[in-house]
Amino acid sequence: MDVLQLNEAPCERGAIHRVLVLGALALVDDDETDWKLLVVNVDDPAAPDWRDVGDVPVERVNELREWFRMYKTAEGKGQNKFGLDERAVDAEHARRVARGTHELWADYAAGKSKGCTFKKQACWIGAGPAAKDEV
Repeated sequence: MDVLQLNEAPCERGAIHRVLVLGALALVDDDETDWKLLVVNVDDPAAPDWRDVGDVPVERVNELREWFRMYKTAEGKGQNKFGLDERAVDAEHARRVARGTHELWADYAAGKSKGCTFKKQACWIGAGPAAKDEV
């Protein structure tokens, strides 16, 4: 899971920000869902007044999706694909994905996972391989 801050101000490596989750994109990497959370830094006075992915200009979401689709082609790899018919999920759905992934990580870190690696467990948060529509 990656977090993409949509504010204009750049982030500094290692900085901690309070953010509002707006939504997410379900990139599919090696048949597993690699969620891209879309957020804004709520403490940035210039932050847009967005509360959900539907408030983000469509062009901006499309731009992010296309960047993630193409970025591995510079390494000679193929284009990335997206689940959920390439649509962005709303803030509520994205928060559920984040909470579920965190719970899986916490269980894994505490040694409570049941013989399954974290990577395998994480893929089924939000629909499993290829992020099908039953999410």
